Amino acid sequence: MRRAWMRAAAIAASVLAFGCVTISCFAQQTAAERQILFVCEHGNVKSLMAASYFNQNIREFNLPYRAVARGSAPDSTTVPAAIVQGLGHDGIDVSSFQPMKVSTSDIASPVRIILIGTSLPANLHASSKVRIEQWNDVPPASVDFEAARESLRKHVQELIAQLPRR
Repeated sequence: MRRAWMRAAAIAASVLAFGCVTISCFAQQTAAERQILFVCEHGNVKSLMAASYFNQNIREFNLPYRAVARGSAPDSTTVPAAIVQGLGHDGIDVSSFQPMKVSTSDIASPVRIILIGTSLPANLHASSKVRIEQWNDVPPASVDFEAARESLRKHVQELIAQLPRR
């Protein structure tokens, strides 16, 4: 009986140790993700579309990047229905997304800041180490979703191709 108990304890300890290692690796992987910050005026259309396409495509490359969308001057707490529907057709659910204004913490550590037809608010200053790009050629998605989609997808593909692979 005692031998069975000791064997069970050893198995439990092994499982616990493996679980801790697995959790530790997951925590390190999450902490190692590098952020790409997309900013448009309202934070609920172009930056959201770009971040969504980026996150969808980056998985294929197994690279440690994650994109977030923010607005320089959000004026809504929801995503327009046409954008929810359009991204839904691309397999992306943004129905619960809530736009947020870009903040000091957002610009503190991204590897890239992509400004889409806007600029950072005057009170925010990114580090000189952060590369900032302007994408001012993206058509309004509210007027022509397909054209905006194609423009953003092209920009995102070019961005992913430029990112370090390690």
